[in-house]
Amino acid sequence: MFFLAGIIDEILPDSIGEELELEPKDKLLAINGRELEDIIDYRFFSADEHLELKIEKPDGQIWVCQVEKDEDEDLGLVFKADVFDQIRSCRNHCIFCFIDQLPAKPRPSLLIKDDDYRMSFLEGNFITGTNLTRRDIQRIIRLALSPLYISIHATDPLLRGRLLGRREAPVLPLLRQLLAAGIELHGQIVICPGINDGQALAATLADLAMLNPGLASLALVPVGLTRYQKNPKLRLFTKEEARLLLNYVQPLQEKYLRETGSAWLYPADEFYLLAEEPFPAAEHYDDFSQLENGVGLSAYFISQWQEKYQNLPINLETKRQVGLITGRAGEKIIAPLLKDLQDIRDLQVNLYAIENTFFGSEVTVSGLLTGSCLKTALAGCHLPPEILLPSSMLKFAEEIFLDGMTVSQLAAALGVKIQVVPVDGGELLTNIVRN
Repeated sequence: MFFLAGIIDEILPDSIGEELELEPKDKLLAINGRELEDIIDYRFFSADEHLELKIEKPDGQIWVCQVEKDEDEDLGLVFKADVFDQIRSCRNHCIFCFIDQLPAKPRPSLLIKDDDYRMSFLEGNFITGTNLTRRDIQRIIRLALSPLYISIHATDPLLRGRLLGRREAPVLPLLRQLLAAGIELHGQIVICPGINDGQALAATLADLAMLNPGLASLALVPVGLTRYQKNPKLRLFTKEEARLLLNYVQPLQEKYLRETGSAWLYPADEFYLLAEEPFPAAEHYDDFSQLENGVGLSAYFISQWQEKYQNLPINLETKRQVGLITGRAGEKIIAPLLKDLQDIRDLQVNLYAIENTFFGSEVTVSGLLTGSCLKTALAGCHLPPEILLPSSMLKFAEEIFLDGMTVSQLAAALGVKIQVVPVDGGELLTNIVRN
């Protein structure tokens, strides 16, 4: 098997890597003669007390470094990427694939169809499992790569195959094999009205309930469509359909809660917003295992806001004007919370709910707004001197929007200061009242 080297991006100070005089752009080729597939291998093999590191310098020189260290002592190496070969790409042609609904010339990184079990373990990305080899499954089990996140969609092999753009795509044998080996799994079902809802959904849920508690949670997510999608068989949920789904799920949740102590089955926040129904309390979501999937994020956000609000100052030391940016969905969550601040003197908060002109107005979540959406909506507005921007709009660990615009470029275009804040109600409230 062919592996690329782990390219070192940073050496932590006072670390073994610094003592060895390693530098950024050096490549870690092997540890104790073992080539490394990814950061998982690095962590596993570098845990030994006696190491031989094979390093390739940028000029092609090969260094062999002997290391004596305490067991589990870190080498202090930070890599450019978590995988050292390449991301395993998706081989499916899902009828609802978001990447296939992008504009003609999106940012290149948006075109990566990730279906890599390693990224599922490391970052919580959902995979279909259709490209898993026998070796992959053996490695998952041998290294106990748990939890993993699986896109299920349907348990009927033919229906799942239709959704994934394949002749058939069985999933239950894979789930059972991983669960039998002690791998914790979290599942999601992207529901397409008229395709895998109704009786098909009921059959899928009945099959998957038999795998609880090993299948630790199951999210129900409404299909998302941009203005670029062209499949005539796809459509969005209506308000009434969203209400019917919530009414169907609630007694199931109560049943699972009585039997297992966990609601187990969680509709995404979008269903509650669409149905105009209140969110369950934060306690309903147990450990928020699918927060990144938009499941319980609103309840968590509200609970964090309310906790911070208990210790809020009555007055500010100086006058403060600040603007908040969100999407149409976020407006329904944040606008009611801002009423808590009406009695604080010398504080003015403006909420800007931005329509998505890049993907289409049907896309309402904040995380899919782009710099161009914000620039178009806010240009010419009389803005406060500081704008708070949720980090969910930006590339992870970078201040870049989905369309490639940077935060500094947007700030310059609007003539304001932009502060990026975490998607956390308490952190947002702290930044609003900050003097």
